[in-house]
Amino acid sequence: MIAVAAANGSDFHIERANELKRLSCLYGKAAETALFAADVAIDELEAALIDKGEAALVESTLVFSGVTLGQVSEGEARSLQHLSRTWMSAMSSLYRFIPESMEIRDEDRPDAGVTADRLPALVLDHVNKTNPGLVGYFSDEIRHFRKRRPSSGIAEINIDFTGARLVANFATLRSNTTALAVDRIKRKMFDLKVRQDRDGGLFEPRTHEMILFTPSRDSPLLNEKQAERIDEAVATLKEQSDNEGFGFTALHGVPEIGARVITAETQVQGTA
Repeated sequence: MIAVAAANGSDFHIERANELKRLSCLYGKAAETALFAADVAIDELEAALIDKGEAALVESTLVFSGVTLGQVSEGEARSLQHLSRTWMSAMSSLYRFIPESMEIRDEDRPDAGVTADRLPALVLDHVNKTNPGLVGYFSDEIRHFRKRRPSSGIAEINIDFTGARLVANFATLRSNTTALAVDRIKRKMFDLKVRQDRDGGLFEPRTHEMILFTPSRDSPLLNEKQAERIDEAVATLKEQSDNEGFGFTALHGVPEIGARVITAETQVQGTA
């Protein structure tokens, strides 16, 4: 069980499995597909609950055939959050119950990352295992698992990785929330452009690049319509990056993205 959703006539709460990393212990790299499917399915359910309310628990169908909605049951508790946490504790082997008195704040929670997107933290983890000397180039928010506050002006930009040779932002492009994801990615691209303009006077120019995680087009978890939406979004973002004059790369796995960062930051530039 990857989540429990509790809803009433005015509100809802989704309690996600907080020990999905156990899948990686069991299945290794093959778990990345299952983790992606879990994230997409839960996000899709959340969108349905926002749109339909508690009716979504019985009316909605999920895009991935391997993820299904369970039977709806009635329950009572002091809050929707407490109800869903109790059910997750009883039913899911991928969940660890943390008493409220021991809970850390959201901004300090490791799995919160810097935004709802877990990709930057996952890339940091991969780079740390491969080339720990580059970890200091990741932003403070990513390295210390703090939530990033929204920028309030042009002076406050958010950059995920600021190295000697590479400046990069990372983002995940999901199949089920493409319009929202594209808007979020464009904001990160704007920050990257601002940083590139500020770096214009550097003696040794740095590469500025927007790096995306996207599911592979031949993934069995995507249908043709979803694959086409992702292709269209990638093309739109690539065109914008070309117009702005910075790099754009779409890759299909955290190891690939980590390798890209390491290669770009450690490669020796010059002519022979």
